[in-house]
Amino acid sequence: MKIKLFTIILAAFTLLAGSCKKDEQNIPDEPEPFVITDHFVAGTLTQKSGTRYTSVFFIRLLEDNKALFINSSATNLTGTYTLSETELTFEVTGGNARIARFTLDKDKKITSAYYKALNTEYDATGEMLPVGETNQLAGKSFRGEEFKMGGVSNKPVMIYSFNNGATNSYGSGFDTNGIDNTLNTYTLIGGAGFKYVSGNNVELGFVSGKRLTVFRSAGLYYYGKYDQL
Repeated sequence: MKIKLFTIILAAFTLLAGSCKKDEQNIPDEPEPFVITDHFVAGTLTQKSGTRYTSVFFIRLLEDNKALFINSSATNLTGTYTLSETELTFEVTGGNARIARFTLDKDKKITSAYYKALNTEYDATGEMLPVGETNQLAGKSFRGEEFKMGGVSNKPVMIYSFNNGATNSYGSGFDTNGIDNTLNTYTLIGGAGFKYVSGNNVELGFVSGKRLTVFRSAGLYYYGKYDQL
């Protein structure tokens, strides 16, 4: 009788343990907490009127609500940011005053953007990109059409080729075989953005998915979006 009772208890314990193990396996993983300093904003600005062109900017989000605004200017601007459940706001005060405001969805993706520098408002876009440990540009090539100020086609075919070596460098042109991708050494921004400076010539852009967005200042202003080959 004791053996039978022991067998029943053991069977019940085995069933209970198996049920608990199954329940543990079905528990979904907790989502990783969102850390704003593990991300940066990459976006574009376009004049609302006049001779329009589309430039590129970055906002690096630092500790203690400090932020760095990077565009084609020689000097980066230091500002502050505030983050809520539905909005990210960046602001610079003083002589270079500007404000950028981004609406966020529940996944902290940017759904709309607003930008004003001094008294001028711009059509703006923005993407919240993770700060990557690896260079997402390295070894990739992109092709598209380059435009210049006023929305005029400048180069129907423009190719960007990024070197896959130890040096962060790239080249551009209309023929893949003729591009020297060791020519231009750039500063990597957040793993997905780049900035190249040579004298008064500046070029910067970022990759999101399989599309590269670029702005180039070289006497005139040039810009475009390029698809990965």
